[in-house]
Amino acid sequence: MPMIILRANGDGRTGVLDQPRAQNYLTNVLAQRGMLNRLAHLTQALNQAFNGGGLQTHPYLFNGFPVLHASAGNFQTSVTLFYYLDNNNLMLFAMGEHIPGPQNRYRITVYGQAGTNFAMNHVI
Repeated sequence: MPMIILRANGDGRTGVLDQPRAQNYLTNVLAQRGMLNRLAHLTQALNQAFNGGGLQTHPYLFNGFPVLHASAGNFQTSVTLFYYLDNNNLMLFAMGEHIPGPQNRYRITVYGQAGTNFAMNHVI
């Protein structure tokens, strides 16, 4: 299943990407934010998403679709990808990390979508 990445704050989208091209794109996003220490976690989260292992992010919807997330790492460094499925495409629209604590919570820290539950620094 290919991926389309929705750029931050509604600034367009990529074309259809296979996993290596999606990883290259997102590696550049991490590099721009000085977060290259998360590359191994990015790889693991992308593997989970592309292998169909994403988990529901209930009760959240984005563009009318149920939100899934794929996550890897620990409470020091991690990567969480937020996406939905549309016409057999993984539609990635936000990226963040785990928040330490007993609950599964995430903060949008890499990029998000302004004016939504997935805006920068928002907790999911």
